[in-house]
Amino acid sequence: MNKIHEVFANTFLVVVTTLVTFAILEAAANIWLLHFADEKYFIRYASLQQLQDSDISNHPRYSPHRYIGYYPTPNYVKGKDRHNALGYRGDEIDVPKPAGQFRIACLGGSTTYTSDVKDYRDSYPYLLEKYLKSKGYKDITVVNAGAGSWSSWESLINFQFRVLDLDPDLIIVYHGINDISPRFVWPPEAYRGDNSGARAPNQTGIFMPGIFEYSTLLRIAMISTGLINSHASFETTIDRRPDTYYGTLFNKQKTSGIYPEGIFEEVGAVDILDTNRADYFERNIQSIVAIATSRGIEVVLSSFATSPLFTDQPKVSSDEYISAYAENNRLLKAIANDKNQHFFDFSAEFPTEKRWYTDGRHVNEDGARLKAELFGDFLIEAQLLPSHSSR
Repeated sequence: MNKIHEVFANTFLVVVTTLVTFAILEAAANIWLLHFADEKYFIRYASLQQLQDSDISNHPRYSPHRYIGYYPTPNYVKGKDRHNALGYRGDEIDVPKPAGQFRIACLGGSTTYTSDVKDYRDSYPYLLEKYLKSKGYKDITVVNAGAGSWSSWESLINFQFRVLDLDPDLIIVYHGINDISPRFVWPPEAYRGDNSGARAPNQTGIFMPGIFEYSTLLRIAMISTGLINSHASFETTIDRRPDTYYGTLFNKQKTSGIYPEGIFEEVGAVDILDTNRADYFERNIQSIVAIATSRGIEVVLSSFATSPLFTDQPKVSSDEYISAYAENNRLLKAIANDKNQHFFDFSAEFPTEKRWYTDGRHVNEDGARLKAELFGDFLIEAQLLPSHSSR
């Protein structure tokens, strides 16, 4: 009996010690997160409730939109970055368009928004306007009509419901990576024209995290090890994915060197992409062109530039993505030729050296400047800018 009591006492002591230690660590984690962590770490590790109770949640970069899903939050300001009152990254836009002004709208995803530069004045559309004005085209405005993770689906809707209100004279369409991701869906019937196989509705019921996520200590550990997404992550709040989407899994497996596992043992990524052809990308681009030309708007379709030198980034270095980029670029050129529109083979002009990129697809400040100059030179050489706007 004494032996049993001893075992029970030791077990009880271990449990109590463990609970007390956990309570101390939990309290320390909360104190650090709420009082000492900088904004970057707070956003990454905070619970949904902690985010809602903070001032940070009142200034999100993106906001829900009834038709597009989400868009840049109007009047967003963070450091040197800003969105205008209409929800475009940049300075305010005059509506209606002033007489004599030539307006260019850049359609695309994060590579148009230029996500990896902190100052909106270093984004490629802003620098494009600055470059054209330096060449004497004074009555020019360039609108940054891009947003992170937007594909041709979002750009088509954005163009129809928002950009047309700005009365653009010319649009530049720059899409690539975000139209490859939607093809990583399985089974084949999940690949549909409304992109519902790759993107889930943003409107959901109450978000209920797993029981362990209510602990700050355990939540930090699980987020740090990749077991769960941050409660504030793009994937949790804005860019939700259904169970039929396997693009994220593909990239994780490629990065960790374990591809193929799971679904990819049954059907390889090449087979998935071969089955889910870029038909909807082609259709969306054709629709953008049709809307533009019906309203007398000039169109520039551009190939998408990447650098395969970032070997730790499957989205630019894997054979699957490289092949898909080439396919998209061929389609863009074919559409431009078929519809008698302008095609800029930007990927052939932009260098692949790492110095211009942050990750092989997003440009840094130097890359954004070079990108703006190359697009500017193309517009000038193709005589797409009105002569009356030059000096």
